Amino acid sequence: MIALKILKARATRCGPVPGLRVRTGFTFLELIVVLALLAIISASIVPVYVRSMNGIQMRSARNGLIGTLRFIQELSVRESREFRLYIDAKNGLYWVMRMAKVEDGEKRFEPIAETWGAETQLPERFVITNLKARKDRGGKALFIACQPNGASDQAVITVRDGGARNRSYKIMVLGPMGKIEVRE
Repeated sequence: MIALKILKARATRCGPVPGLRVRTGFTFLELIVVLALLAIISASIVPVYVRSMNGIQMRSARNGLIGTLRFIQELSVRESREFRLYIDAKNGLYWVMRMAKVEDGEKRFEPIAETWGAETQLPERFVITNLKARKDRGGKALFIACQPNGASDQAVITVRDGGARNRSYKIMVLGPMGKIEVRE
C-alpha cells in the first residue's frame, strides 16, 4: 500500500512510471449506470409535464371563451348594438356575430371580420357536456346575446376535461348585469 503511494507520488512529479496504470475516463459500466438513471428520471418527469401542459391548455380555452364573452358585453354597450356569442357544442366551436339590421321585424346578424370574431376551435379535451342558452332559428348553434344596455342572456355552459383528470367546470352568465361566474 505504501509502495503504491510512493509510486503514484513519483509518477506525478517525474512522469509516468512503467508498469503503473493511471486510470483516466469512465468505464463502460459506469456510463450504462448513468444513462439508466437519466432514463428513469426522464420517464418520471414526462407524464408530469404532459399533465401540466394539458391543464394549461384547458384553462386557456376556458379563459378565452370567458374573455370573448366579456369583451362582447363591453362592445355591445360601446357600439349600442346587440352582439351574440354562438357556441356549437357538437363541433367544439364558438364565434361572435353582431346585429347588422332589423328587416321585416327580424334581427339580421353578420359575422365579424376581426380575428376575435372568427370561428375558434376548442381543444379536443374541452368537452361541452351541457349548454343552456337560446337556440338560433337556424338551429345550428346556441347563443348568448349581449344587449346594448349591459344585460346578457342567462346561460350555463358545463365543460368537462376529456382527459385523465376528468375535471368539470360550470361557466354561468347570470343575466341582467352580465356577471360571469366559474365554478369547479
